[in-house]
Amino acid sequence: MDNSKFNQADLISAVKACANTGYAGSLLSTSKAIGEFRIIAGDFVTPDAELANAISETAIALGCAVAFDEQTGAD
Repeated sequence: MDNSKFNQADLISAVKACANTGYAGSLLSTSKAIGEFRIIAGDFVTPDAELANAISETAIALGCAVAFDEQTGAD
C-alpha cells in the first residue's frame, strides 16, 4: 500500500488520538480513527476503505491492534 498521498503526521495523530490503551496493549477502532483523520486533515473525499488501510498500516507500525469496524456506506 502506498500511503504517500497522505500526510504521515496526520495519520500518526489520528492513531494516537484514537488508540485505546489497556493491559494487553493498544487497540484502534478504524471508524473512530477515520473520523479523527478527516477532521485533522480536512479530507472528506477519500473512500473509507482507502483510509482504513492507510490508518491500519500506521497503527500496526506503532504497535496497535486494529479493529476494522467502519460501516460501508454510512454517512
